[in-house]
Amino acid sequence: MKKVKIAAICIAAVIIITAGSALAVFHGELSTILSVKELEDTGLYEINYAADYKLYELLEAGGAATEEQLVQYILKVMLKGLPIDVPYEIPDLGCSTFIGNNTDKGYVFGRNFDNQDTDLAVVKTNPKDGYSSVSCVSLSFLGYNTEHTPDKLLDRINTLASAYFPLDGVNEKGLAVGVLQLQAPATKQDNGKTDVGTTLAIRALLDKCATVKEAVELLRSFDMHAAANGCYHFQIADATGESVVVSYSENKMIITEKTENYLCATNFYLHDVPFEYEKQGEDRYEMMIETFKENNGIFEADDEMKLLQKVRIDGTEPDEKGRSYSTQWSSIYLLSDPALNICTDRNYDNVYSFPVE
Repeated sequence: MKKVKIAAICIAAVIIITAGSALAVFHGELSTILSVKELEDTGLYEINYAADYKLYELLEAGGAATEEQLVQYILKVMLKGLPIDVPYEIPDLGCSTFIGNNTDKGYVFGRNFDNQDTDLAVVKTNPKDGYSSVSCVSLSFLGYNTEHTPDKLLDRINTLASAYFPLDGVNEKGLAVGVLQLQAPATKQDNGKTDVGTTLAIRALLDKCATVKEAVELLRSFDMHAAANGCYHFQIADATGESVVVSYSENKMIITEKTENYLCATNFYLHDVPFEYEKQGEDRYEMMIETFKENNGIFEADDEMKLLQKVRIDGTEPDEKGRSYSTQWSSIYLLSDPALNICTDRNYDNVYSFPVE
């Protein structure tokens, strides 16, 4: 009888030790998964990212030139080799961005994300070796849809990839960035520098840069490999009101600087390029420019969100694949006291706020 009791105690001890070891190894990952919550049945999720996603180690090892390489790094680092499927696909994006000055809030960075219907996550990160930030992630890029949502605990594993797929965001220093697609030849630089894709570049900017100048210098240190074999440009802004649009033309990085007290972008180059391409978003761009000229780049009250509402997309005609596009979220990033104000699905009467903490 004593031997049986001793054996039972030994087995229980092994189970406890094993469980404790797993908890120690996956503590940050489990905390992240447990933090996932939807806000009021809106399709807007909040994630407090507690795991160490080891950005610096990835960049020091040469980065990731393809989505597949980035996903493999995520599986290795955050999931410790667990065999799960983390799909990653960026379809065509519309989008509009701008910077202006609010009389009460200071400089603000606005961003409409135009795409197919998707839920999204506001991801809060606080890396030990970088700046805290809040950023927006399309959950469809991580494999979620109307049938597969991150509501149940076991369905949240893919949210561990969210730190590496921001599409816009702001950090504690007031540096904000948003990405917009261009219908132009793919960007694939090959200069022997650290390789980054579109969303990995945004993650690095939010974690490592406090000013536009630092952001431009960091991008110059990378070889850009645009996601989904595409072409994109970034608008970047900081708390001083500085802003640029960083574009890539024939694999060369080109900077469009702010010459007025505002700057905006949509889905065409703001400079001449030596090739033909399909310009998109010129109507939205002209509406923003007209507004800025009327108000001299100065917003009152919540006029910056009203501008995003003005240039929203309510739904395009289906393309050859049956896809229709509309504004999925509208973000106002406060740069002086960094925070995100956001509404989803063009519901401009319901705005959620997320401070950078």
